[in-house]
Amino acid sequence: MTDRLISICIPAYKKPEYVVRAIQSILKQSYKKLEIIISDDSPNEDIKIAIQPYISDIDIKYYHNEPALKSPRNWNNALDKATGEYVMLLHQDDWLHDENALEIYITEFLNHPEVGFVFCKNTAIQPDGEVLNLQAIKSLLGNMDQKPHHILRANVIGPPSNVMLKRSIPIRYDENYIWLVDVDYYVQLLEAGHTYIYLDQHLVSIGLHEDQTTVFCRNNEDVIVKENMHFAHKLGNQAFADILIYDYYWRLLRNYKIRSVDTLHAYGVVPEKILPVIQWMLQSQIRFPLALLKFGPCSKFLMTLNYLQRPK
Repeated sequence: MTDRLISICIPAYKKPEYVVRAIQSILKQSYKKLEIIISDDSPNEDIKIAIQPYISDIDIKYYHNEPALKSPRNWNNALDKATGEYVMLLHQDDWLHDENALEIYITEFLNHPEVGFVFCKNTAIQPDGEVLNLQAIKSLLGNMDQKPHHILRANVIGPPSNVMLKRSIPIRYDENYIWLVDVDYYVQLLEAGHTYIYLDQHLVSIGLHEDQTTVFCRNNEDVIVKENMHFAHKLGNQAFADILIYDYYWRLLRNYKIRSVDTLHAYGVVPEKILPVIQWMLQSQIRFPLALLKFGPCSKFLMTLNYLQRPK
């Protein structure tokens, strides 16, 4: 086992205390054949200075990006620098919770050499230390390979920090995304036929705080709407034969009060990214008041009727 090099890739931006916490959690690991890749977008050298006490304890490769690459290009840069047989994209505000985490991951790969990636329970930590187990819709875990697009409904894999994968997998994060970047990445993995193992264990802690990109996106509807429309365009009209995908977009349009193509344009969605099936939904929803569409049983009935009548 000890000859399998693991690359821990940390895309960084300011907050040197987070990077130090992540490094300290790596140093505590029972598995020792490691390298740390730090791809730093910070405008200063605070992170470079903060990691100096650790460079004699572990192999750290530090890269300062000028100009800043920004996420998710910075993520891809960190992955591209890795030399290990296995890679983990550990965000700087996350850390390894279990001291045997890396050994547990590696053991799964050795026992199941056909597997492309392994991920653990999605466990978030609030600033006050409260633990949140965020895993949802357990049924999705068993059939993601058959219905990869359903991750759009609930990202049961969670942030990239939960995942270790073989470096030989060439897939990278789509740099057009911020909000759906990990969802799109996982769909790419699954569509390419890479199998997985889920570990129902708290191995990685996902640190929550107000400066996260997730918080920014939740407060900016235009990002969420624009990226969902981009994702729909990648899916194509045929994917909407799946009623659960249809229902997801039906509710998206309703919840964000999108009543016309012009509203989508105002969110920054270019005309060629708006699928005919999305236009069909808009033409149908505009016939009903939003209050009616937001009434659960009624909305479900209208969605189902609309789905059955959709242009094939």
